[in-house]
Amino acid sequence: MNAAASTDLAEPVLIDRDPPPISRDRMILAWLGVVTVSYAGDAAWLVALAWTAVRHLDPTIAGLVVAIGTAPQALLMLVGGVVADRFDPRRVLALGAVGQGLTLVVGATLWPARTQSAGVLFGIALAFGVAAGLTLPSLNTLRRQIVRAEDLTTLSGWTQVAGRLARLLGAPVGAFLVARAGLAVVMLVDAATFAAVALVMWRVVRPRYRLPKGVGQPHWFASLRDGLHYLATTPVARTFVIGLSSLNVFVSPVIGIGVALSVNGSHWSSTWLGWAEAAFAAGAIGGSMLGIRWRPPRMAAAGFRALIVQGAAIALVGVSSRGTLLGAMLLLGLTAGLASVWLSSTFLLAIAPSHLGRVSSVNNLGDLMLLPLVTPAFAACAQLASVLAATVTCGAAMALLCAVFAMRPEIRSLRQP
Repeated sequence: MNAAASTDLAEPVLIDRDPPPISRDRMILAWLGVVTVSYAGDAAWLVALAWTAVRHLDPTIAGLVVAIGTAPQALLMLVGGVVADRFDPRRVLALGAVGQGLTLVVGATLWPARTQSAGVLFGIALAFGVAAGLTLPSLNTLRRQIVRAEDLTTLSGWTQVAGRLARLLGAPVGAFLVARAGLAVVMLVDAATFAAVALVMWRVVRPRYRLPKGVGQPHWFASLRDGLHYLATTPVARTFVIGLSSLNVFVSPVIGIGVALSVNGSHWSSTWLGWAEAAFAAGAIGGSMLGIRWRPPRMAAAGFRALIVQGAAIALVGVSSRGTLLGAMLLLGLTAGLASVWLSSTFLLAIAPSHLGRVSSVNNLGDLMLLPLVTPAFAACAQLASVLAATVTCGAAMALLCAVFAMRPEIRSLRQP
C-alpha cells in the first residue's frame, strides 16, 4: 500500500506549477533558511532565559519560569490542530511569529523598567506557550502543501539538519549575549528572527497543493471530535501516534538527565558531558543526511527497526566508560537522525491530509503530557538502583516496543511513492 494512499479521503491537489527539485527550489531554500534562523533564535532565548532565571530568582521560581510555558501549550494543542485543518497554515504561522516577536519587544522594554521582575519572564513564557500550542500543528500541514510527496523525506531531513545546527550555534550565542549585553538584548535578537519568519511566510512561501480542509463540522468541538474519531478508527494513524509518543518516553529522559547522571556518577569532569552531547549532535546530523540519501521502500518499518538498535545505545549510556559513553551517544544520535527522517516523512504521507493537523496535535500533546512524568521516574530508578539499571530498562523497553511496531501490518504495508 502506498503511504500517500492509505486513506479514502481526498489527496492534495496541485494548484501551481510542478515544484522543482529542492536543491533548485528558491522558496524551499528560503524556508529552510528562515527555519534555521528561527531555531537559532529559540536556542539563544532558552539558554538566556534559564541563565537569567537561576541568577535572579529563587530556584523554585526559576524552575517554574522555565517550565510554565508547557501548560498553555498542552491546553491549546488540540485547538491548534483544529486551526491547522481549517485555516491557511502559512498565515497561522506568520501571525504566530508576529505575536511572539511583539511579546519579546514588550518584554525587552519592561525587563529593565520592572527591575528584572519574574512577572515579565512568566508573561513571556506563557505567551510563547499559547503561540506554540496554536501554531505548531500547522507546520506539518504547511510542509504537505509546499513540496511533492516524493520530496517530503528530503524536506524533513534538511529541516532536522538545519534545526540541529542552529541549536549548536544558537545556544552559545545566547550564553554570550546574556552575559555581555543582558537578557533584553537577547529578547530583541530573537524578536528579529521572528520578524524574519513572518516576512518569509507572507512574502515568499506560497502553497502549491491545496489540502482538503476539515470544515464539514459547524462547530470546533465537532471538528475535534471528528479528528479523534479518525484517529481511533484508522489503524495506521493510531499506531503512528502511539509509537512516536511512546518512543520519546524512553529516549528523552536518558538524553535529558541520564547522561549527566552517568558522567557525575563516574566522577568525570563536566567536559565529558559536553563531549557526549557533541557526539549525539554529530551522529544525529549524520543520520539525518543518511536518511535523505538512503530510502528503503518501506521506510516506516525501517525506521522502527533502526530504533531497535537505538535501544542498545540507550542501555550503553549507563556503562562507566568514557569510550562506551561517546560511542553510545554517537550511535544514539545516528539512529535518531535516520529514523526521525524516515518516520516523519512517512507520517505526513500516511495521515489523511484533511486530518493532518488534528492528528499532529495529538502526537505533540502526548509528548507534552508524558515527558514531565517519565523524567522524574527515570531519575528515581537511577537513585534507587543505578544509572545502568535505569538505562538498560529504558533501552530494553525501547527495543521491544520498536520491534512490535516494525512488525505491525499497517506499518509494514506502507510504501513510499
